[in-house]
Amino acid sequence: MLYPVAGFLLLITVGTILLLMPFSSHNGLSFFDALFMATSASCVNGLSVVSVGQDLTRAGQIVLMCLAEVGGTGIMALSTTIMLLIHSKMNFGQQSVLISSYSSENFSSGYIIKQVIKVTVMVELLGAAVLFSQWENLPLGEKIFNSVFHSISAFCNAGFSLMDNSMIGFYDNWVVNLALIFLIICGGFGFLSLSELISKRKNGNNRARVFTLHTRLVCIMVPLLIGLGTLAFLGMEWNGSLKDLQLSDKILVSLFQSVTSRSAGLNTTNFSALGASSLFLIIILMFIGANPGGCGGGIKTTTAAIIGLLGFNRFLGRQKTQVFNRTIPEATVDRAMRIFLLSIIVIVLGCVLLLIFETENLQGGASQALFLNVLFETVSAFSTCGLSMGITPDLSSVSKVVISIVMFVGRLGPLVLVQAVISSPKSGAYYSEENVMVG
Repeated sequence: MLYPVAGFLLLITVGTILLLMPFSSHNGLSFFDALFMATSASCVNGLSVVSVGQDLTRAGQIVLMCLAEVGGTGIMALSTTIMLLIHSKMNFGQQSVLISSYSSENFSSGYIIKQVIKVTVMVELLGAAVLFSQWENLPLGEKIFNSVFHSISAFCNAGFSLMDNSMIGFYDNWVVNLALIFLIICGGFGFLSLSELISKRKNGNNRARVFTLHTRLVCIMVPLLIGLGTLAFLGMEWNGSLKDLQLSDKILVSLFQSVTSRSAGLNTTNFSALGASSLFLIIILMFIGANPGGCGGGIKTTTAAIIGLLGFNRFLGRQKTQVFNRTIPEATVDRAMRIFLLSIIVIVLGCVLLLIFETENLQGGASQALFLNVLFETVSAFSTCGLSMGITPDLSSVSKVVISIVMFVGRLGPLVLVQAVISSPKSGAYYSEENVMVG
């Protein structure tokens, strides 16, 4: 359980040292700024206390890009391995269904890493090739680097951009938007679900493929969240930040924000100009996040689906969590609830600490006005999304440390928790029951 923690701590340490070197920035970075940027890149978050395009040199930008690549690919391989370790606790019949559904290959750690790297390189090269055609008036070397940097940033759901205003300058460019959306969805889709979708393997009777319940839930949650997020953002900002845009541009901006809010961090609109309802919507999308086994963060789409299904089934009076003529194991429901509760606790603690440190010299209304900004920043950090309302560069040193910790816990906390749950012993003894009145 400690190996993932040690690995990411080592990556963050190496990244911090490299970013402190004179060759990484034009005017030098403080220790806290270097630590923050290294943590943000390694955890594929995207929050930034400096301008990536202006304050970092080309070497520093390459360091940041490599940290995001290693962090994103590492978390994809790590989370996939942990998911398969959980399934390895199933009985023989269940394991046979899992293996026949995903692949005939042996899902060893080495195999997973090779396949993750293969998929990552192929998708990122495709994304870079499309983006290359859209950078006008740039030298060849700049066009190549810009394409590769933003392709890696989008696929790894890292959220870094070489432009100070992220992708706002391309808000009406359909090619750039759709390319980034494709990269973001692929990076956050999850290796197992993606491999199952592209697999040609059929069931034993050579009939049409029957996808696993995991992949079916993923394939429902992703378009559902994107669609509802797009419509909600469009409606909330129709007379707000989208007021002066053409209809096609309004739809494109809303679609991009709906996709990127669930973990990617790139944006094509100014978040400080959004209404409170839109910001609350984005907080919800960030908290849910991407799919298990992908680069994205959050509690994951399947976790949110299981919690929703649990409530729905309990409302109908069912003792088991059922969907699509299947019953979700109680152990899985228990893991989902633990991840949900852990996430809430970390966000609340992080938000309270930031409010203490950032509002100690503020009074009344000024302190209250900062609450939404701090909540947004904390959820963004925990969900490794990287979106911000603009307060990140102005955070105090101690607040930067708090956000760094929240990013780290948000990146590894749920995974480490799930891994710990795998080997947790089950007690055969219970205390006597006593009823409690509710409602």
